[in-house]
Amino acid sequence: MTRVHVHSRNNMPPEGAHNRPTMNKPSLNTLLQQIVAEYLERVDDEHLGLLTVTGVDVDADLNKALVYVSTLADESHDAEILEILEGYRKAIQGEIGRQARMRKTPEVAFAFDPAIRTGARIEHILSSLHR
Repeated sequence: MTRVHVHSRNNMPPEGAHNRPTMNKPSLNTLLQQIVAEYLERVDDEHLGLLTVTGVDVDADLNKALVYVSTLADESHDAEILEILEGYRKAIQGEIGRQARMRKTPEVAFAFDPAIRTGARIEHILSSLHR
C-alpha cells in the first residue's frame, strides 16, 4: 500500500497577495502539491512505498512544474522510483488540468527533495560524532 504525505516546503504568500485576481505562485505550488499527493495516494502503487510529496515549484511562465518527493527507501532505489513516477506523469498532468482549472497545464517532472537528503546526511554525521 502506498502512503503519500504532503509536507509543505513552500513559503507563505507575500503580503497583499490575496488582493490579486489570479492565484499567486506559492498558492499554486501548494495546490499542485495537494493534487499530486492525492493522486498518488489513490493510485496505491506498492513499489513507491512510503512517498512524501514535499513541494512543487512551478516556473514563472507555468510551462514546467518540478515535484519534489522524499521516500524512506535508500538512494539505490531512486532511479526506479523516478521511473515509476514518470509512468504516472501524463495522468497527473491531466488531474492538474481538471482540478486546478488552469489555462495551460505545466509539464510535470519529479526530483528527490535535496533539502531532505541534506538534512538526513547532516543528521547521520552528527549522530556519528556522538558515538
